[in-house]
Amino acid sequence: MYLTERLNSGAYEKLGHEQLAAQLSEDLQRESSDHHLRVRYFIDPHVSESPGDVVREQNDRAEHCRKISYGISAQLDHGSTAILTIKELVEPELSRSAYEVALASIADAPALVIDLRECVGGDPNTVALLCSHLFDVRTQLSSVVPRATPTEHFWAEPSRYKTRFGSRKPVFVAVANFTFSGAEMLAYDLQASGRASVVGEITGGGANPCAFHWPTPHFSLLLPEASSVNPITGTNWEGCGVVPDEHCSGDKALSRAIELARVAINF
Repeated sequence: MYLTERLNSGAYEKLGHEQLAAQLSEDLQRESSDHHLRVRYFIDPHVSESPGDVVREQNDRAEHCRKISYGISAQLDHGSTAILTIKELVEPELSRSAYEVALASIADAPALVIDLRECVGGDPNTVALLCSHLFDVRTQLSSVVPRATPTEHFWAEPSRYKTRFGSRKPVFVAVANFTFSGAEMLAYDLQASGRASVVGEITGGGANPCAFHWPTPHFSLLLPEASSVNPITGTNWEGCGVVPDEHCSGDKALSRAIELARVAINF
């Protein structure tokens, strides 16, 4: 095994804790080609969850999510286009209220741009929550297929929300190479269903859902444990990323998406 060879060669002996985590991450990703694989070091020891709880990377997960405003913000661009900026798809048990307020605030806009250029990913349930505001009929999204447990299916459920953006107005998604994981699921599912056009760079290519593990109280391991399957394409974006409908650099993707949205509504 590559890591054993690296260990026996002394490659890790003189590294500090953070350097060790970074080097292990690099070596794991090199061997697996899966950029989800990651080791991180924390000065404060991990506080174990209660039995049945989802294992998280932050001891203060709720406080972390509050500080980042639950990963979402909304604004109107000169009254013509709504812009949703999403930096983390925080799990619904923490973010539902923030997402529903943001989504309700843009429901009447004539066009929508979703900015995922700096989104690290997140919970597929939050992808489903957001998509529920963008469809008018119940729509299947990508499923998560674990190694052992039953497949988990995700659906846009528009009937839950009387106030929503709906399916008839244009949606554009701005992405960059940094866009990853759950953010790619959102872009991929909207693109595959024909609900949105994707603008920007090919995304990072991480389609294997993961879980956090703690080999020691100070080192976390993010480990892929499933795969994603879209019901339309029969595949996913692992290793290849989401390919934009319109290519441009990541730093220009938002402005280009807004421009396309304005053209779509003759603004």
